[in-house]
Amino acid sequence: MIIDSIIIDQEQSQSTYLKKCLLEKFPEISIRGEASTYSEANKLINAINPALVFFNINAFKNESFRTLHDKKTGCFELIYISERPEDAINAIRQNACGFILKPFNFTDIVLSVASAIKKMTEKISPVENLSGNTLPHTKLIGIPTFESMEFIYAHEIIRCEGLQKCTNILSTRRGSLVSAYNIGEFRKLLDQSGFFLCHKSHLINLMHVRRLTRDGFIVLSDHTTVPLARRKRPEFLELMTHL
Repeated sequence: MIIDSIIIDQEQSQSTYLKKCLLEKFPEISIRGEASTYSEANKLINAINPALVFFNINAFKNESFRTLHDKKTGCFELIYISERPEDAINAIRQNACGFILKPFNFTDIVLSVASAIKKMTEKISPVENLSGNTLPHTKLIGIPTFESMEFIYAHEIIRCEGLQKCTNILSTRRGSLVSAYNIGEFRKLLDQSGFFLCHKSHLINLMHVRRLTRDGFIVLSDHTTVPLARRKRPEFLELMTHL
């Protein structure tokens, strides 16, 4: 899912830092343009029809932006940006999907944007949401490491390997991440996302299974192998048959 976005802010250096953070952590977000005035913002929104707008509340009068937003009601989500903590209340009143305080903090950006993406994903298909048929791969998972909180989509996770008091996460886009969670926590987090505990220390994404060897090892999409417990074999084959 590519999220077309624009930034409305008068501080170029801050916009540059924001774009750098988004590029590093959220490749699904595509910054299609920047504006510093009402006129520029109006043209950008009409031309691009963005899904997400990063908006500095102080870029121009709120009244002007409300007019701008009303013209496109329901077509894009807002993440407010401000130097004033008290503007967070205004963000809530305006039903913004996020708020980022200046000067920018990398962690604040990641948490706010990850939350916004999750909200947007949940709105993609309200019919599917109501019927209980939401796609499991759209789930965004927060992974606490020993240095930060990483956010990754469930479908990007190939497998989780339980270590002593932590878990090694292998993914398609991030490589290896070591989390402070034990494998039991990931089993609960990924319960509805197509994962299977094939062994007491191995939780695998069934969509990344490539084959089962005669000696009882599962080969995954990254060419790694994990053991399949003998008692788990019938359940595994049943699940793979109905994928």
